Amino acid sequence: MTESMPANMHFHVVSGGARLFKSLPDGRRQIIGFAHKGDVLPAYPCTHYHYSAEAMHMLRVTCVPTPYLRHLHETSPGACAASLHTARQVLVGLHNRLLMLGRQTARERLAAFLVAQGTRMGRGALWPVDPAISRADIADFLGLTTETVSRLLSAFHREKLISRQRRAIHILDLDRLRAIVAHSE
Repeated sequence: MTESMPANMHFHVVSGGARLFKSLPDGRRQIIGFAHKGDVLPAYPCTHYHYSAEAMHMLRVTCVPTPYLRHLHETSPGACAASLHTARQVLVGLHNRLLMLGRQTARERLAAFLVAQGTRMGRGALWPVDPAISRADIADFLGLTTETVSRLLSAFHREKLISRQRRAIHILDLDRLRAIVAHSE
């Protein structure tokens, strides 16, 4: 899926993950989000995709043609309600992102990112963050430098908030990370 292409399909992520980004005319790009299992990358009501998606690792999606989805919305209240729920989630995410970029410190931004990614990736003794998301992608998404993200990850590791093994990040103390985020709200 590439921005500016005709938006004739909706994509439902079955497995794997993708980074979502906007391209700038000078060749730079801005990470605007990440998609994981269960996420929907909608096209409707746009005529063209307004962002690109790129697989971070083995990505499997189900494609739903836009005309079919329109038909479902017209004939199935359940499908329409599900789409509205997804739209609400996107809006809440955008509001949180505006807060993050406008008011949170670097430490609060990274804590919020880890909480969001960790809680969506699974539950268990260790809350995993998708290892395919690079430090550079995290930095780009949070409006920070890669060095700042690396420094903060090291600090979180020393504080026993996370454990790290190569690229894998596991959340050890979700409550303390949430407390860091709550400090900014």
